[in-house]
Amino acid sequence: MALLLLAAISLLNYKRILFMTALTSFSAVATEPNLANQPLFDWPENIMTQSLDNILSSLGASQTYEKEQGLNSSIIPTAYYTPEKGLGIGALYVGLYNLSDIKLSQPSSISLNSYYSENNSYGVSLKNKNFFESDKNRLFIHANIANDASYFYGLSGQSQDVTNYNSEEFSADAIWLRKVASNIYLGFGVKGAYISPSDIDTNTTNNTDKLVKDNSMGGSIKIDYDSRDNVDNAFKGINLGFQFNQMYSNSRSETYEQYQVYYSQYHQFQSITGTLAWQVKGEFNSDDTPFVQLANLGGDEKLRGYIEGQYVDNNMVFSQVEYRIPLYWRVGMVFWTGAGSVANDISGLFDDTLVSCGTGFRFNIKDRVNLRADIGFGDDGAEFYLNINEVF
Repeated sequence: MALLLLAAISLLNYKRILFMTALTSFSAVATEPNLANQPLFDWPENIMTQSLDNILSSLGASQTYEKEQGLNSSIIPTAYYTPEKGLGIGALYVGLYNLSDIKLSQPSSISLNSYYSENNSYGVSLKNKNFFESDKNRLFIHANIANDASYFYGLSGQSQDVTNYNSEEFSADAIWLRKVASNIYLGFGVKGAYISPSDIDTNTTNNTDKLVKDNSMGGSIKIDYDSRDNVDNAFKGINLGFQFNQMYSNSRSETYEQYQVYYSQYHQFQSITGTLAWQVKGEFNSDDTPFVQLANLGGDEKLRGYIEGQYVDNNMVFSQVEYRIPLYWRVGMVFWTGAGSVANDISGLFDDTLVSCGTGFRFNIKDRVNLRADIGFGDDGAEFYLNINEVF
């Protein structure tokens, strides 16, 4: 694990130098007022769009953030769909606020997203991002409680058989980031996770011994380079970093380690509307990591087009490229492609590479907050997703 940590840090330093150079070259080209944020179709607003704006504004979804109003709140009824949970309904709360007297490039935010789906999955997730003192300090909190229908295909998706089970989950993590240099943050955090699989289908060929109850807690160290203009929905900038988690499994009375390296960049062209975004991410876990904490490729964020839970193993690397285009009024569109791999050993990564592509629509409900509808195409066909916020 020590060698893996050194390798990851070396990779981080190398990519930091490389992409700092890229950022400098992009910054010389980009300008604030350009066509990038302008809708592709410059049609005048009509009675329908004005009426919808009035309805959304009454719900707090006025598209703009007003610092003078204090907490800007929106409560939106939502539809929800993933291949794993099916169609569902829910409610979304989004609040934007400012914790600094000095104008920041982005407000602090809190979101609560609840759902109930047709296969009796239900849950609530919390995301809270706080920016203090001219962005010298950041506090990010994420919590999730859910009771979901889940699927098990063995490791690396090797089984053609699927085991259905129910997963009761609770997870929470908080990390404090302190700016130590221009755009560079050093952070420390705490993590906790609980999972209890039940109603496991035993009428399959899969070995379900890994589907066991687990309760883990631990701490995190993170170094993060972040020049994005907005954390939730960036139009420009770079995010590059490394995170190490040391976890202790109370259920198994042993420790395990998790390593993450990530890079994303966002670029706008002067004469073409839209934002070009791309991401590379790797997750690496020690051999004694509980199954439910392993890297999971698929779902609505990591390679859309593959079912979440099918491709799970110790190690994962994936990349995706996305072009985001504002079309008209609050509506936008995206096109993307991506590739990734999971494996038990790092040497086995990309022995079997998964590829996906897709498109989707965006609907802006609040400043830089979008509802998204995506369809992704993988090796086994198409998967459809309804959710909130950009994938990365």
